[in-house]
Parts: sequence; C-alpha cells; structure tokens
Amino acid sequence: MVSKSNILLLIAIFSLQQFVFIKTETDVKIVPNEILTVEEEKQVINDFQDRCASTKCRDGETCVLNKDGDAECACVAQCEDPKDERLMVCTKANHTYTSDCEFFQMQCWCRKDDERCTRKEAVADSIDYFGRCQNLGVCTDFELEVFPKRMTTWLGEILDALFVRKDLDAKYEVLVNEARKMKLSNTEKWWRNAVLWEFCELDRTHDNAVNNEELARFVRSLKVLEHCIQPFLDHCDTDNDNKISSDEWGTCLGLDKEDTTFLKTFCSQ
Repeated sequence: MVSKSNILLLIAIFSLQQFVFIKTETDVKIVPNEILTVEEEKQVINDFQDRCASTKCRDGETCVLNKDGDAECACVAQCEDPKDERLMVCTKANHTYTSDCEFFQMQCWCRKDDERCTRKEAVADSIDYFGRCQNLGVCTDFELEVFPKRMTTWLGEILDALFVRKDLDAKYEVLVNEARKMKLSNTEKWWRNAVLWEFCELDRTHDNAVNNEELARFVRSLKVLEHCIQPFLDHCDTDNDNKISSDEWGTCLGLDKEDTTFLKTFCSQ
C-alpha cells in the first residue's frame, strides 16, 4: 500500500447546536514522465506501491522513488490551502500555520536542512490546538466545576448529530436510539450513552484507557473553543499516570458503576 500521511481533524463547533467535522488527507499522486497506456500506468503504480510498502514516512513526508529506483521519504511538495481559519494550527511555541500539513512540511524541510526551512525551532515544536494562535484565557475554578455538565450535554448533541448525518459507526446506533428515548422521557442522564461512545472512540488501542497521544487529537480540536478541556482531563487523571482509565472517565463525567462496567464491555467489542 502506498505510504501516506493521514491526519484526522475533528473540528467541533458548539454554536447554535451546529457541529462541523472535517477530515483531510494528504494523498500521494503519481504523475508519469510521459504518456503511458492504461496497462503501463497500472504497472508503474503497482511497482511504486510495492517499493514503498515497507517505507514508513513521518507526517509531512511522502514516499518517492529516487534516481536508483529505491523508495525514500521526501517532504510533501505542496500543501493545499484549506481557506478556513478553523483548520489553521497553533503550535506550542505560539506560532500559527495555515494548516497541519504546512507545519509538518516545515518540520521536514528543517530536518533535511532544506533552504526552504525558515524556522529551525519547528523541529522541536508540536501542534497545540487547531485554529489561529490567540489568548485562550485561564480556566477558573468555577468554570472547571461546571465543565462536566457542559461536556456531557455537548457530547449528547454531537452523537445525535453524527447519527442524523450518517457519519456514525453502525455499532453505535443502539446507543443513539436508547439516548433519544431517555431524552424524550426526561431521564436525567440522557447523555450517558454519548459519554460511553466518546470513550470508545478515544480508546483506539482498546485497553480500557485513553493515553496522552489518544487524548491529544481530542484536545487539539476543542482547546480553542473550550479552554478548560485540558485542565479538566488533567483533573480526571486521579492517579497521575498520564492516561485516563474507563473508571476515571466514568467518575469524572458522572457515570454510575453499572454504566462504567457496561462501557468496558461495549468498547472492547
């Protein structure tokens, strides 16, 4: 399979109950040096894929064949301008890039001492959040206290919106249907299933815990909108092991012990 960099951007905007989810990919394009027949072009593509199959490139790089026909990683030649400020990225060094692709491309240029490198410090930098760099403010004690209620309501609306848009994995439909019934009957914790769903989505390794890397994608998408998200998640990690277990997640977001037990079973399916 062709080696490529896949970046999933979750841009979640909670404004007037509208939610935006954007997924972008940087795909490798193969352009023959001359006009080829369909069969010849297929052969070129297959040969390229075979040679690049075992070559793993970093973000901002793509697999190419050098003059000797060997596979190697080269910096992405061009990044598409997303023309959307929500897809900009702010780094830990407080530097704004037009897109994550542009940031990773700059890192690649600097690692390879390319003359296009204009920020040597980019190599040690990392993405903090999506959006233009700005003063996010400090999360107050009161904001942190009421944040769980805001988050559970938000997750409930997001889950339902994804279901309506048919962007939800089929296994979660049962959760949506139950949540809708709970909401119609004015059940206090109608958002419970959304809390279960989000943990399953975050726990990519299916080990009943969400590590820092898995949390990073979530935080980057929300930080510019919810400046309490990182302090809240830090608060949830009660044993300070740099990951949030299913028990910690449930406790932090108000799930019952029975709900947490169900969460462990459901997410492992």
